Amino acid sequence: MSEFRRQHWAAAVDRLFTAVRQNFVTFLILIFVGTRQAGGDYFVYVLIGTMALTFFSGIAGWYRFQYRISDGELQIKKGIFVRKKVYMAKERIQVIDVTEGLVQRVFGLVKVEVKTAGGGTESATINAMTFEEAEELKRELRNNNRVKIEGDELLEDEGVSSEDEFLDEWKISSKELVMAAFTSGNFGLIASILGAFSGQLDAVITDETIEYIQGLMPGLNNFTLVATVVIVILIISWTFSFLGVIFNYSDFSVKKTEKELLIRSGLIERKHITIPFDRIQAVRFIEGVLRQPLGCGMLYVESAGFEQNAKERSIVLVPFISRTKMHEFFDRFLSDFHIPELEVKPPERSFFRYLRRPNYLLLVAIPVAWYFWDFGWLLTFLIIPATILGWLRYKDAGLYFDSKMITMQFRNFNRKTAFIRRKRVQVIEETINPFQERKKISSLAVTAASGAKGIEFSINDLESTDVSRIRKWLLNGETDYASTQ
Repeated sequence: MSEFRRQHWAAAVDRLFTAVRQNFVTFLILIFVGTRQAGGDYFVYVLIGTMALTFFSGIAGWYRFQYRISDGELQIKKGIFVRKKVYMAKERIQVIDVTEGLVQRVFGLVKVEVKTAGGGTESATINAMTFEEAEELKRELRNNNRVKIEGDELLEDEGVSSEDEFLDEWKISSKELVMAAFTSGNFGLIASILGAFSGQLDAVITDETIEYIQGLMPGLNNFTLVATVVIVILIISWTFSFLGVIFNYSDFSVKKTEKELLIRSGLIERKHITIPFDRIQAVRFIEGVLRQPLGCGMLYVESAGFEQNAKERSIVLVPFISRTKMHEFFDRFLSDFHIPELEVKPPERSFFRYLRRPNYLLLVAIPVAWYFWDFGWLLTFLIIPATILGWLRYKDAGLYFDSKMITMQFRNFNRKTAFIRRKRVQVIEETINPFQERKKISSLAVTAASGAKGIEFSINDLESTDVSRIRKWLLNGETDYASTQ
């Protein structure tokens, strides 16, 4: 690959599709806002022209994009007017991520993203390549032993070597996939987006329209009409959330080799992620409000070594798993981790601090809301669920540590359990304010590497002596831990 090459021309189509997908809601809102103004037809023409310009700029970008491997480095030239050159040495490349998006699958292609180690580094994305070209690119970059492969779609096509044979496999059943979709907590965010979008419909939902609807349904007054709209928004948002889980996690499987875990999922866009065992820092188990009563949750893995954005930083290890099955999963796939009984809990004198903490903001907001709004006093009813939340946080908080790992359980709204390898702890922080000092309690925060940055786990109002010996154990290791027993 010493000569410069171009992507498949489908890269231009992928650029247009990506722009439409990322701005779909914005486009809809602009269409409603623009078409209700005078000269709205011209707005539609401008929108179509913008999409056409995006497509033709994608063609120009495709023509100007070139790549090759030469002199031990991946070289990329891109940019329509401003020419940008990227040079990535083989020994600094950590991940080659191979995915099949919708456009790629239509044309029988793949997308390849090459990432380097460390924060703030460049990533190079080749949006449209044939399987053969991707295989050749990976083979050239694999010549350096430090290269890590993530999302390796071609494992199945090129065959798996004897040292990479699958030792075990975990799949989620159709029933578990449906349960994951039913109990997904994403519908709240989607509902808020739909609520904001519905505010732009006043050109369609006029007083005359409302009177016409009420004429067809005499029992429908203003209150029941608003309630109906809210219910419809919730149903639509839940439907989108349900379908999103189905699309993202269909055909989900985790496969184990001697050195790594391979994760595969996706109905429309297929993702293939590889996690080397030596990069695993921590594992998180999150039990959502709807999933906790079922004893189920979602399992994440924190991996380090390359640049990721906030959304990608935590990798979904299993999208739906019961707490009882986690013992089996750890035994089969992550033998360094286990699920212990929590031994260190907040003391009883921390109980009222947990109850009060969720109410601090309410105690400030209620007088302000009451001053500006006659019914602001209704916010006082939120004190009850806030206090219950505080009680749940106190009840669930706790930790355990042994010679190899520390387990921390805490709650925001969802209950979270973090399993962190002791040697992967990056930062330990103990916080004591004057009120805590008087009661001889303090807060503990532990940071593990995740992506190119870190992820923090914290528990409030523990015994200061417990926090002190945990801090010393994390710093000094097994010998100091044994001396505290």
